[in-house]
Amino acid sequence: MASTTRAWLGLTGAVRQSQARSAREVAEAGLSQLIETLNRNHAHLLVVDVENWSNPPLFSAICANASTGVPATTGTIGSNGKYTLENYNFNGSPFYGGKADLRMRGEILKSDNSTAAAAIVEQTVEIKAKSCNTSFDEPTTTSGFPGLLAQNVDMGGNDLKGRLSGNLLCLQCVDNIPNKCSVSSSTPLDSYSESDKICVVGGNQNQTEVDGEIYLSAIDLPPVPVPPKSMNDLYNNPPDITSNTTIVAASSNSSELLNGACRVGPDGITHCVVNDIDLKGQDTLTVDTNGGPIRIYVDGNSVDFGGKSGMKHIPPSAPSSNFGFFGRPIDPTNQKTDQEVILRGRASTNNMWAFFPDASLGIKGGAGDDVNCDSTGECTGGDIYGAVWGKNWGLSNDTGAQIAVPADMGQQLYNNFGTAYGIGMKDYVAIGVSKWSSFIIDNQ
Repeated sequence: MASTTRAWLGLTGAVRQSQARSAREVAEAGLSQLIETLNRNHAHLLVVDVENWSNPPLFSAICANASTGVPATTGTIGSNGKYTLENYNFNGSPFYGGKADLRMRGEILKSDNSTAAAAIVEQTVEIKAKSCNTSFDEPTTTSGFPGLLAQNVDMGGNDLKGRLSGNLLCLQCVDNIPNKCSVSSSTPLDSYSESDKICVVGGNQNQTEVDGEIYLSAIDLPPVPVPPKSMNDLYNNPPDITSNTTIVAASSNSSELLNGACRVGPDGITHCVVNDIDLKGQDTLTVDTNGGPIRIYVDGNSVDFGGKSGMKHIPPSAPSSNFGFFGRPIDPTNQKTDQEVILRGRASTNNMWAFFPDASLGIKGGAGDDVNCDSTGECTGGDIYGAVWGKNWGLSNDTGAQIAVPADMGQQLYNNFGTAYGIGMKDYVAIGVSKWSSFIIDNQ
């Protein structure tokens, strides 16, 4: 009897150990299948926690070959194995990537579908950002950052220059495709040719140049920057700018701070609130950021540089992000008339980031030949050197206006305005396991 009992206990223990190993193997297999599916079809979810997968925030525009929806978080392995994802938590930045912690439960089921054995496998994987059209180990062809971004775009003869960051992102162009185009809103995005994309954004074939990529996808825009709450009184009676004006960062001279319409914050940033800007003749708005960044917030309805007026950002070597030029916040119900912003071309010092999410924008007096590009395809000069984001782009579609985008423009915004502003078209890949553990949680 004792020998029989020992033999029975040994057999039972061996069966339980085998079931426990099988449950762990099921969890491991489930992890492998989930990561493969994410990498292949749902890479944009790699930077989103699992509870938000069904309605993910769009930190970046989704690549054309990505699938919408949610990958299966539960499945079967063999005839009696079942896995269930218990947690996926991303830690990092959509701009750079980071790490993701996964917790997968594996089960071996009995004939009545009750659990014979269950195990948990936890692992941490590296999430890397990459271009949509290259593998992770291939050289980057684009930063994915949109040098020009708008809900609707009518490029005409405008150019967007800069190999890495001269990218165009149109959020709603596929809903308003010109009749002359050979594609429709039902055409899969990954089948668009380059000429199709040029047509969809209203460009002129053989005239419109976009050095980077053209992306036709939705994205969640960050809020337009605003002054600190302690400076809300700047909105009480903002002045118009209608003549030669110079704003000097961190100045102690009131005349260089719009006589009180500009105020220097504790972070060294000079914040200015104005109503309308209407310059004519030879008048110039000069922005001097030698003493620190300057941010101008336009609360009125229009910005217009008429005649031969213009804008200068000095020193010319300053990063584009040192001058932030901002409009009113997004107004989805159109409670206010959209702003109209016409910037002036032919000025090599038009060095800025302009973000007018409730405005139609364009460039007056486009140069068409002032861009200087090096052997790597990176450019300086142009009518605007920096980036322009707005609601509609097209007020300069009949000119040769040019926007030259610094290669590191996305990095500048990420560093100076926060992680929410390092947006663009990004793909992601989960590679490598930096941490792994498992344990048995149930063994009948």
